[in-house]
Amino acid sequence: MTNDQRPKTFRSLRIFQRKILVYGLWSIVYSLLLGCAASSSSTVLVGSRYKSSVGKTIDINSFCKKYDFDYDFDTLDDMVRIYSSNREIKLILNSVVGSINGKTVYFNSPPLYSKGIIRLPEELERIVSLQENIAFKPSYKVKTIVVDPGHGGKDPGAISVSGMKEKDLNLKVAKLLKDDLVMKGFRVVLTRDKDIFLSLRERVEISRKVNADLFVSIHANSNRTRSVSGVEFYCLSPSKFDSQKCAESIVKEENLWFSKQLSSDEQAILWDMLLTKNHALSVEFGNRLYSTFKNLGFKPKVPKSASFYVLKCAYVPSVLIEIGYLSNIYDEKSLRRQSYQKQISEAITLGVVSLNDRYTSLVKNRR
Repeated sequence: MTNDQRPKTFRSLRIFQRKILVYGLWSIVYSLLLGCAASSSSTVLVGSRYKSSVGKTIDINSFCKKYDFDYDFDTLDDMVRIYSSNREIKLILNSVVGSINGKTVYFNSPPLYSKGIIRLPEELERIVSLQENIAFKPSYKVKTIVVDPGHGGKDPGAISVSGMKEKDLNLKVAKLLKDDLVMKGFRVVLTRDKDIFLSLRERVEISRKVNADLFVSIHANSNRTRSVSGVEFYCLSPSKFDSQKCAESIVKEENLWFSKQLSSDEQAILWDMLLTKNHALSVEFGNRLYSTFKNLGFKPKVPKSASFYVLKCAYVPSVLIEIGYLSNIYDEKSLRRQSYQKQISEAITLGVVSLNDRYTSLVKNRR
């Protein structure tokens, strides 16, 4: 796999605000986020909750000092990031669209840059000062899971010294995992249930078509250094993701994702917001898998970031799991045993249940 280029510079976003007013962008994005990542977040229309006068602002330095925030300003794409230990606010100059802890937010008036000072909409101060009264309730719930057995058909994947093929091992574990997850009440879709070849794009399309809540890709590893062993987890690295390129590709090939009324820059911004939420959930899922495997006696490695195709274009929270090294004699011996394959399946299932339980409890506690 080759690393993607870093995100391109967004062009001027002043047209963005005008188009929001003309086309009612809030309804477009609301249906987009609920339709494409229905279970991962909710949209908050700030203007409908707070009747503030359009145009009233507070300068960012006073805001950060008052509420104990730090901030950084990317002058290349006009992105303002305001953050603390438990909150992150992303704003775009001259745009009424922003995000707070991954939740899409619409303001009555946009943040502005004037005479060297960034001025924030007054309603943002109200959100922060009244946070207990407007706490966001995460609505993420895992219902549909796509399990992807890597390789297949003409692509055997890694092959051990004794001839064990990764494609066969991946499929065996994936089928066990499906059974275990179904027993827990999840709907599970396999990208393949037999020895056939699927392109990376075909695997990703399955995830989109079934509106998956999680995408789990199963693989086995190999290394020239045969002493290397263990289970590994990979999540998407945002620094290697080209939001604009992906958005343009989706608009061109899949008309369901973004309105043609939006420019490629606007599409990239909305896609980046979706990516932010999916990345956060993917990282949390990876961490829970790590803890689960470790508690069950495996020797997993700390989750890593990567730019694998199935991670960056799955459109949903995604983790790629390397269940062991076929190049390591001890790992390979274990991976041949069905009982060990079952243990891996059960560990992944516990990780999924743990992630789902966490968000379910958060919703209950905030009601």
